[in-house]
Amino acid sequence: MYLLEHPEKVAEDGFLAMAAGIWFYMTPQDPKPSMHDVMTGFFVPNAKDKAANFGATFGTTINIINGGYECGNGSSKSVSRGQYYTKWLEFFGMPAEPSGIGCANQRSSFPVGGTGDTPGYWTKVWDGTAKC
Repeated sequence: MYLLEHPEKVAEDGFLAMAAGIWFYMTPQDPKPSMHDVMTGFFVPNAKDKAANFGATFGTTINIINGGYECGNGSSKSVSRGQYYTKWLEFFGMPAEPSGIGCANQRSSFPVGGTGDTPGYWTKVWDGTAKC
C-alpha cells in the first residue's frame, strides 16, 4: 500500500526500482503473458495469438512493456528497441532473431482468449491491501 501512495519512492530507491523491474518482468498481467515466459519459450502462442501476430518474439515483449503507445501504429520507439536488441545479440555473439523484432503488425493489446488471458489471483482484502 505504501508504494501505491508514494510511487516516487521507486525512482528514488535503487533497490525498489530493481525489485519493481524484476516483478514486472516475471509477472503475467492478464491478458498479457510475462516477459520472462515470452523470452524463455514458456509462452506458446495459441491460434488467437497467432491470428493477431503475437508470438514468442522480442516484438511481443515490446507490446507487454508499452503496447498501447508503440504497437500497431508504426512507432519509431518500437523500431529503436528492436535495433538495440539486435545490437546486443550481435555483441554477445548470439544468433539474430529471424522475425518479430518489432510490433508494428500487432494490435496494441493482447487478444481475449490468447495464451496470456488467464485469471490473476490478486484479491483486495477488507483492510485495503493487495495480497496474492
